[in-house]
Amino acid sequence: MNQHQDVRQFYSSKLGEPVREALFIKGEYKIGVLKWDASVATGGVALYATLGSSDYPLPGRDLDHRQEFFIGFAPEWDDIAEPLAQLGSYAQYRGVSLESGHILRLPGEHAEGAWLGGFLVVAPYDDMFSEAALADGRHVEFLMAVPLYADELNFAATYGVEALRDAMSRDNIPFWKSSRQSTFR
Repeated sequence: MNQHQDVRQFYSSKLGEPVREALFIKGEYKIGVLKWDASVATGGVALYATLGSSDYPLPGRDLDHRQEFFIGFAPEWDDIAEPLAQLGSYAQYRGVSLESGHILRLPGEHAEGAWLGGFLVVAPYDDMFSEAALADGRHVEFLMAVPLYADELNFAATYGVEALRDAMSRDNIPFWKSSRQSTFR
């Protein structure tokens, strides 16, 4: 079984079969995005997850360490698939590995006309996904993408990610809502 199939099997063992799948190709990189409808297994949100990010080595990391990304929304928001795929190929295009606590701004073509300005990448808040050990010895780390408005990204860049998390927590911001308002509106 190849790595791509191993990750897909891992997702399916946790969530069942996806209801939808999209493939995004940018240059030499192919990143899929799988979707599961809201259910008890997905924590009550429509869940979207990359498939293929872990096919590529991470710059500056052990060759056996790989990453995939996921995000949940209620109600569902299928327009997240392309930005999530872009997050999945970020390390290869920028030559840097993403870690929990990093922020990523989306280029204008994704952010224009939509509220989404970028992502905060964090370790999962629960144990829905753990690291997966693949048959070929590689291991995959699953990171959650928290969608952010441009003003929230600016705040995090100025005051730090912890200050943004504190502000979102203080105001009880439901980051999984696809129609939420900015923390600062």
